[in-house]
Amino acid sequence: MAFCRNCGQPIDDNAAVCASCGAAQTVQEAAPQQPVYQQAPQQAAPQQPVYQQAPQQAAPQQPVYQQAPQAQPAPAVDPTEDKSLAWLSYFGILLLIPLFARKASKFCQYHVRQGAILFAACLAYTIVTQVLLAIINAVTPKQIKYLWYVPYEAPSAIYEVFNIIFSLGSIFFLVIAIIGIVNAVKGDEKELPVLGKIKLLEPLMDKIYASLNK
Repeated sequence: MAFCRNCGQPIDDNAAVCASCGAAQTVQEAAPQQPVYQQAPQQAAPQQPVYQQAPQQAAPQQPVYQQAPQAQPAPAVDPTEDKSLAWLSYFGILLLIPLFARKASKFCQYHVRQGAILFAACLAYTIVTQVLLAIINAVTPKQIKYLWYVPYEAPSAIYEVFNIIFSLGSIFFLVIAIIGIVNAVKGDEKELPVLGKIKLLEPLMDKIYASLNK
């Protein structure tokens, strides 16, 4: 048996209205409750391992080589600028003029060296020939000659012959000197014939120029 929802009086189970108070008794059936499914917890995606990048090694630094300062080439010397002095090298002691006035000029140095050889050879020749003539004059008999009917003692004929021969030998040095002068005036650096190949004075000339160009 059912009871009125309003007044509490008993009513039929299927009664739609209460006979006592007239209240409707229709009861709406509750809609069936949908089952609630509990969502299973999602598994977290496996974490990707984090690889720590190894530090890159710095490339080896190339050694820096400091370039040695290049020696500045000596300014070219035009031989024509030194012609006015180079030819004096073949006038004996006058070679001292280009020696000191153009001590840094390669052109003048060359002719001074050649002139020094010529001067030394000529000086040696003169000394030797004068010694030989003195010996000849001492060992040979003198001859008597007359000048304005006045007799005087003269060297022997042998002495006079050798004196002429030695004098002709001096012409050789004159010719060599002329060749050297021509070469200097033309601006050429050519060795003197015969004497140019003699290198006895080279060490001495090197020391002289080394001391002058300090």
